[in-house]
Amino acid sequence: MPNASTMLSAYQRQIRAAAGSGLAGLETQARLSPTIRALLDVVDDDHDPRVQR
Repeated sequence: MPNASTMLSAYQRQIRAAAGSGLAGLETQARLSPTIRALLDVVDDDHDPRVQR
């Protein structure tokens, strides 16, 4: 199972690839945006320098 950073990178590449695709690109962005936001939260929580572990 890939970690959150790997999945985030893959989804961000898909968004960049779809950027010039017109309505199909917008559909891809709309479909992946919630997933990317959730992955960003996970990655940010894992690497929050303010939290002492």
